[in-house]
Amino acid sequence: MIGHLKAEAFPFDGPNMFRRLVLASALLLVPVASKADTASDAAQRLETLSKLVQDTHPRVRLEALRALAKIPGARSAELALSALEQPMDPTLDYALWLTINELSEPWIAALESGAWKSEGREKQLAFALKAIRAEQASRVLGRVIQERRLPRDGSGPWIELIGQAGAPKELGALLRQTVSGGFDDAATARALTSLGEAARTRKVRPEGDATGILGLLESSNDSVRAATLRLTGDWKTPPPVQSLTRLANDPSEQVRTTVFEVLRLQGAGSLPLLKQLAEDKDPATRRRAVLTWAALDLGGAGPALVSAIQGLDQEQIAQEFWRSLLAIKGSGKRLAALLPASGIPAAAARTGMRVAREGGRSDMELVLTLAKGAGLSADTQAFTDQLIREMATRAAASGNPQRGELVYRRSDLACITCHAIGGAGGRVGPDMTSIGASAQPDYLVESLLMPNAKIKEGYHGVIVETKDGQTLSGTVVRESASELVLRGTANQDIVIAKSNLESRNQASASLMPAGLLDSLNEAEQLDLVAFLSQLGKPGEFDASKGGVARKWRLANIVHTDQQNGQSDWMWKKPLEDKRWTEVLSRVNGDLTRTLMEGATKANIWSSKIAVLAVTEIQLAQPGTVRFQLTAAQGAELWVDGSKVNGSVALAAGTHRVLVRIDPNHIPDKIRLETKDASFVLN
Repeated sequence: MIGHLKAEAFPFDGPNMFRRLVLASALLLVPVASKADTASDAAQRLETLSKLVQDTHPRVRLEALRALAKIPGARSAELALSALEQPMDPTLDYALWLTINELSEPWIAALESGAWKSEGREKQLAFALKAIRAEQASRVLGRVIQERRLPRDGSGPWIELIGQAGAPKELGALLRQTVSGGFDDAATARALTSLGEAARTRKVRPEGDATGILGLLESSNDSVRAATLRLTGDWKTPPPVQSLTRLANDPSEQVRTTVFEVLRLQGAGSLPLLKQLAEDKDPATRRRAVLTWAALDLGGAGPALVSAIQGLDQEQIAQEFWRSLLAIKGSGKRLAALLPASGIPAAAARTGMRVAREGGRSDMELVLTLAKGAGLSADTQAFTDQLIREMATRAAASGNPQRGELVYRRSDLACITCHAIGGAGGRVGPDMTSIGASAQPDYLVESLLMPNAKIKEGYHGVIVETKDGQTLSGTVVRESASELVLRGTANQDIVIAKSNLESRNQASASLMPAGLLDSLNEAEQLDLVAFLSQLGKPGEFDASKGGVARKWRLANIVHTDQQNGQSDWMWKKPLEDKRWTEVLSRVNGDLTRTLMEGATKANIWSSKIAVLAVTEIQLAQPGTVRFQLTAAQGAELWVDGSKVNGSVALAAGTHRVLVRIDPNHIPDKIRLETKDASFVLN
């Protein structure tokens, strides 16, 4: 009887969420499809589940995913993977992983036959290949490599997937194409990174001779040199010391940073060079050298650490320094004993106190030492229910949500880094898209002031200590027999090989640090609460509707680009390149002039030719995409290197969309919309 339930009996609208949940749960109880089932029965169940797996409520999607696992077939796998189009959380991730694992063979057959196409589904493909067994993933990847050489530009998801799931044979083929010049620079850097990931997380290296990669250290491309260096570290075969000394003074900051990663992997043998670099004339080089020295010899690096901390006078630099330093096991207690009783810069102390309490840490001895050394207060007010209600009332009466959005975006608070709105932003903490519509103002105030009081289910942090001396914290993204993936407070995924785990414990505190609002005055606090209270309610703070670009990368074309014949670099450089600055639209979807100007400041010796704003779209099927660009005259719309006028026919897959703006006439805002494709958010 359950197998014949019809979706029409359970309307797919908001008020009937409970009915939809009952329907999804009921379909989960249907026995595994057998030969006795008619084609129409199976088709009807799949049609119902196709709607439930896209439901607005995560619990309904969860039940639908597990119900799909009971219906063997490629269509079930296809519908299950489509759940990735909706917001995910750790529970949904695990349910989808189980479902695809159970439906692996029919999905692989559909992929190999061409019935399931990967174009426009790169995210789904990557998830599925990591969910199925290693030998199954190797089978798929081996067929791809056997049938064709990978494209020179590395287009498609195959380079990364080989690193994530390839066996030594597939990794060897990738290495040979890399060292033989078979990829352009951007793809070469990706391939080297992928080979490193295989070694780091799965302890798998390519078959054959790997010494050829050392020649890539002479590449003219910064990313290639950096990726080559990083790979030598992952393989535990670092270049000679003289090469590292030379590269420590490389013109590229990216390369210089990577040198210190390799020096850390090299161990005690690198200490003489690190001590030398700790006295370098460049402040950034000194900081990196001291941090690496401390990771290898915390006691010996003590005086140099104190000196570095006393030189931290900018909060952004201080935050990066403290996060790196406190990731070293035992560093908090050691510093508390070393720091002077006075003379610590306020910016360094404030930032250190915040970082010492984030990510579930509780280095209170260090917090007290920093507070005393900078003349700050370390007390955290015990907020009563009455005070919380009073603050919520004041926020409703006098808080300004427009100003509050600007407070929310402040880099020192890192709200955007940890939380997403409308799918854009961090994924460390809960999605904030509808928090104002679903939570009472006093709950929001309590969460801001007392983050440890109530931690949302699924967002409890873990603290991991590794055998190589790191202390890492974050939420669990996924876990397999060979690796644990955490999402840290900087919104980066941290991949930890299980073989490197020493201990793992649930954090006693929230990943959101206590005292986060200490740097805000009362008006700013009220504005922030007012902003959060409006999220998800009808109006300018409703980000639930899609179809608008929310994640942008901004950069300039400058006169030297034209002089060097590189005016088309924006189509060649990966969006992760440091030349791009990531900027999120405001909640209403507008990319404002203030945001554009702040992200595209040019050096005084460079003149702007154009301001570029880039986003990406994905199509599951080929078709015509119609754009609506809201901007002043003079803004041009380009797709994949060609100028377009409103609409363009595109193949299935991912496409780069660019708005080119006259730097002398930057509009008050730009807004890009389409209903014919999905904007890439993460």
